[in-house]
Amino acid sequence: MIDDPIVEEVTRVRRNILKKYNDDFAAMSRDAMKRQWESGHRVVNLRKKVHIADVAPNIYPIPRTDDPKK
Repeated sequence: MIDDPIVEEVTRVRRNILKKYNDDFAAMSRDAMKRQWESGHRVVNLRKKVHIADVAPNIYPIPRTDDPKK
């Protein structure tokens, strides 16, 4: 495999960011989603939305522990 300095730098930075979250990818993702939401910029989501009357949407979904896909 060829050593690529750009790939090495991206990998190093990614690992350093993840260390700030005690190597918890889910925590890092939740924080990123929260910051994205709070930025006020339009967020594009291509998933089909299911609206349930009189229920606020959960923008920080919590994975189910009984999910057979995981």
